[in-house]
Amino acid sequence: MKKILLLGANGQLGTDLNLIFSEVRDVQLINAYRSDIDMEFPEQVSPYLEKRGDFDVVINCTSYHKTDECEDFPLKAFSINSASVAELAKYCNKNNKVLFHISTDYVFSGKKDIPYSEIDREEPLSVYGNSKLAGEHFIQSYHDKYFIFRVSSLFGQAGASGKGGNFVETMIKLAKEGKPLKVVSDQIMSPTHTLDIARALCDFIVKDVNQYGIYNCSGEGQCSWYDFAREIFLKTNMDVELSPVLSNEYKTKARRPKYSVLDNRKINQFYPMPLWQEALEEYLLLKGHI
Repeated sequence: MKKILLLGANGQLGTDLNLIFSEVRDVQLINAYRSDIDMEFPEQVSPYLEKRGDFDVVINCTSYHKTDECEDFPLKAFSINSASVAELAKYCNKNNKVLFHISTDYVFSGKKDIPYSEIDREEPLSVYGNSKLAGEHFIQSYHDKYFIFRVSSLFGQAGASGKGGNFVETMIKLAKEGKPLKVVSDQIMSPTHTLDIARALCDFIVKDVNQYGIYNCSGEGQCSWYDFAREIFLKTNMDVELSPVLSNEYKTKARRPKYSVLDNRKINQFYPMPLWQEALEEYLLLKGHI
């Protein structure tokens, strides 16, 4: 029986990992929550892992991902996304545990206009992006048996912890209020259903993939947030007054990449990621919106 320790078990991705692994035989998922281990305090990491002890794989879904808030609390961002990740990597290396870690498309600057590969130069624009990249570097420095999954623009059934849902639910809620909506049209990304990340990650574990390293793991294809919203309303048959707006008209504390589409060719050799439109349709069906 393979034992997997899941950190951040009640988030969007953690919830979907529980769902996927519940269907897998010979795998035991051990859920860990913030009440068990608070990643804001790196000194808690190693003692907690020593106490837990009996597991083969660690999946780290914890993250301080409130992008704008990270600008105000950089020490918190680097504690959770970097320093605690370093402690995690050191423990896993010392005790021969495989580590899966979730990173982000925000490690890139967005200066390209073709999808980013795993070997493209990182150049984060924000505290959040820099803290996540530092976490990646710590893993690479301290451990050999790791998988870093870079993900993008997540939506999942549980909603993002601390964000009060996700973009899909926000759009549907606002549309039901009958308000005209303006959505950013010049930031291009790849919407990703967390259920698909969970399936890919599960596949890697079940099949004992040992080609360690960084993998892009996002919905296939690309769109702007405006295009994403338009597709949501099209699939749900909602009549909404929707118009595009440029990002410079919608000021945020943190700078975001104008283009952060991820090239999935590497992960597609192991688990083909579906088109984001197909993933959205599955999500809307699961949530009862269509």
